[in-house]
Amino acid sequence: MTERDAQTPSEDPPFQGYPAPTSNTTYTPNQFFDVVLPHSSRGCVRLVAYMIRKTLGWSDAQGNPQEPQVVISYNQLIRGAGISRGAIGPAIEEAVAKRFIRRVRKGRQATHEKSAVSARYELLWDERDEYVKDPGDFAGFYAGNGNLTYIPNAFFDYTIPNEPLAVIKVVGAIIRRTIGFQTRFGFRRQHVEISFTQLLETTGLCSRRSLNGALQHAVANNHVQRVQAGYFDPRAGQDSKAATYGLKWSDQPLAGESGSKRIPDNPAAEAPSGPGAVQKGYRGKPAQAVQKGYRKSGAQTAPSGSKRIPG
Repeated sequence: MTERDAQTPSEDPPFQGYPAPTSNTTYTPNQFFDVVLPHSSRGCVRLVAYMIRKTLGWSDAQGNPQEPQVVISYNQLIRGAGISRGAIGPAIEEAVAKRFIRRVRKGRQATHEKSAVSARYELLWDERDEYVKDPGDFAGFYAGNGNLTYIPNAFFDYTIPNEPLAVIKVVGAIIRRTIGFQTRFGFRRQHVEISFTQLLETTGLCSRRSLNGALQHAVANNHVQRVQAGYFDPRAGQDSKAATYGLKWSDQPLAGESGSKRIPDNPAAEAPSGPGAVQKGYRGKPAQAVQKGYRKSGAQTAPSGSKRIPG
């Protein structure tokens, strides 16, 4: 990777795992994991993730997103999304070119005759009936019902802004193959047996060394949990067995300890915290009714005096 992954040193406690998915989640298009993560730069991934987090954060009384269009300051993208100042412009252009987001209004810098105008963006939605995984045919996130998953906000708020792209891809691949997979009985998978080769294909990483380093980092830093180690049979792999992984939940016993839990597909919502606020909703076009979701934390506001995204 050419960009620096180091973040400003912090005295915050180390990451302890993801909170139980009964609250504090974002109803996320599965195509973020199937299309965006494997085929995009770190800046683009962080930008689209930040847009998803803000757009699909709060809903109005009809279940529509409160912020279907987003104006984001440079400071927000630097501090909240983890994008360096020099990478913001290329990240925006990549996300627009790959049809992840759409520029609704072009920005304009202030002059002695005209005041500044902030650029405005929105997630791009595809009205076709087909769920598309091919980045060449991708024309926006699937707009029909389904193909979304409740993802812990900590993945957007901590993992994506702070971790290297390889680690984000590994965690995202395990998310997609566990809680991103619904069984015939309506439950979400907790663990998945997945080989190195499958992880390489899913993440789009270029080498086994990069994958191994990212996987070890994800386990050591409580993003994922190795439930059962794999085994390589030197006799032509006849009895080889892939390792089993799952997300690391903050209240989950370590691998090998007793105890288990399932992720509810439609957990009960917590009460909203602000006046007139409603829980996080399903995405969709602003004029349409959408399915109800939930989330606690509210949208961030731009810092005063901050620079806006250029058009």
